[in-house]
Amino acid sequence: MRARLAAMAAPRDTDDPELAALRAVLRDEALMAHVRANVDRWPPLTDEQRDTLAALWPPASR
Repeated sequence: MRARLAAMAAPRDTDDPELAALRAVLRDEALMAHVRANVDRWPPLTDEQRDTLAALWPPASR
């Protein structure tokens, strides 16, 4: 993905929609990697915490 972005960035205008989309994807991937790294350090949820989170969502409809 980074190689594709580098290849596109040189010959194109900075407001090119495809280039902007690739930059957004890379930004999102970097953000998600940061979030995952932090969440992985959290302790496991307690049963009470799981119950609280489960109560926030309505039952799945089928």
